[in-house]
Amino acid sequence: MDYKRTILVSLPFMAFMTFWSAYDGIIPLMLKNTFHIGDTVSGVVMALDNILAVLLLPIFGSLSDKTKSRYGRRMPYILLGTLFAVLGMPLIPLGDYLYNFPMFIIGLGVVLLALSSYRSAEVALMPDVTPSPYRSKADALNSLSATAGTMVILACISLLVPAVKHPDYMAVFAVIMVLMTASALILFFTVKEPEAVARMQEESRKLGVVYQEDTVSFGGKETLPADVKRSLLGVLACVFFFFFAYNATSSALSKYANVMWGMEGGSYATLQLVPVIVTLFAYLPMAGLAVRIGRKKTVIAGGLLLIIAYGALFSSGKFSPVLYVYMSMIGIGMAAVSINVYPMIMEISTPETTGKYTGYYYTASMTAQILTPVLSGAVMEFIGYRYLFLYAFIFGVITLIPLLFVHHGDVMKMEETAPQPTGQMSGGLQENGVSSSYSAS
Repeated sequence: MDYKRTILVSLPFMAFMTFWSAYDGIIPLMLKNTFHIGDTVSGVVMALDNILAVLLLPIFGSLSDKTKSRYGRRMPYILLGTLFAVLGMPLIPLGDYLYNFPMFIIGLGVVLLALSSYRSAEVALMPDVTPSPYRSKADALNSLSATAGTMVILACISLLVPAVKHPDYMAVFAVIMVLMTASALILFFTVKEPEAVARMQEESRKLGVVYQEDTVSFGGKETLPADVKRSLLGVLACVFFFFFAYNATSSALSKYANVMWGMEGGSYATLQLVPVIVTLFAYLPMAGLAVRIGRKKTVIAGGLLLIIAYGALFSSGKFSPVLYVYMSMIGIGMAAVSINVYPMIMEISTPETTGKYTGYYYTASMTAQILTPVLSGAVMEFIGYRYLFLYAFIFGVITLIPLLFVHHGDVMKMEETAPQPTGQMSGGLQENGVSSSYSAS
C-alpha cells in the first residue's frame, strides 16, 4: 500500500473532522448561552448537519461519479466545497460575538451546505486510488487522521477559549479554516487524481484485481445482480443499526453516568475517553485482521464484542473500575465494525459509482443518528435510564442479522490476489471478466 498517498488523501478528512468536533462542542454553547435557545429547538439546529447529509450526500456523490475534468472526478468538489466552507465560517463566531442570530444562522447554513457538497467526494477518493485488498488498512489510516484532527481541535479549544461568560471563538474557527485550506491545497499539489487512479489500476492488475473501469466509460449506468444488491442492502442495514445502537450510548453517556453511576461534573469524560483511545490503537490491528479472515467475519466479531459490552453495562448497577474494561471492549468493537463496513460497500460498487455508494453509506449512518437520540431519549425519559444499554444491546443484536444475507463485498486475502499462470484468479475472478467488486465472501 502507498502510505504516503493514503495519508495525503486523508488530510481533507482530518480537517473536515476538526470542524465537526468544534460543531458538537461549541455550537450548543452558542445556542444556549448567547441566543438563549431552548433544548428542543437547539436539538433541531444540531440535527441540521445530519438532515443535510441524508438529503445531499447521495446527490453530490453521484454527481462526482459522473464528473469529468482535467483535475479528476473528486478534486473539483473538494476544492470548491472547501472554498465556500472557509468563506462562510467566520460568520459563525462573528454572529455569536455580535449577538447577531441571522448572521450566525447564515454562516452555519453556508458551511453545512458546503461540507455536504464534498463529503462524499472526499471520502470516495480513498477507494478511487487504493487497490481493493488495501482498503481496510487505508480506511484505518483515514480514521487515524480524523482522530488526530479531533485531538488537535480539542486542544485548541482548551487553550484558545477563555473561561469567561461570553468568549470569543474566532481563534478556534481560524485554526479550522487554516487546516481546511492547507489540507485542500496540499492534496491538490501533491496528488494528481487522474494519475493516482491510473496508478491504482496498474497496481491492481499486478495484484490480479481487474476493475470494470478498465472497460466501462465514466457515467455508464450499472444494474446490480439481485444477490449483489441484496448484499449491498444488508451492509447498509448493518450500518444503520450499528449507529442506532452506538450513537444512542455515546450521545447520552454523560447523563447516564450522572444518574446511574453518580458521576458528577466532568468526571464522565474519563470514562468516555477510554473507547476513543482504545479505538485509536485498534484501527490498524482490526484492518490487519480483516485482511487475514475477511471483513465480514471481522465485523461479526466486533459486533459480538459490542453486544457483550452493552449487556455487561446494562447489568452494572453502580460504578466499578470494571466499567473501564467494558468501555475498552466498545472501543475495539467500534474499530472492528467502523473501518470495514465502508470498504465492503466500496467492493460492491464500481469505480464509476464510489461517490454514489459513499452517499448511500452516509445516508444510512446519518439517518440512524437523527432518529436514535430521539428514540433512546424517550426510553430513558418514560421507561428509565437503566434501559439505555438494554436498548443498545437489542439494536446491537439486530445489527448482525442483515449480515446473514451479505455474500459480497469482502476483502480478498493477499495470497488470493497474486496473478495465476492460467489466467484465472483465485476466488473465481477472471481477467477482463467480472469486477472484483462482486467478489463473494
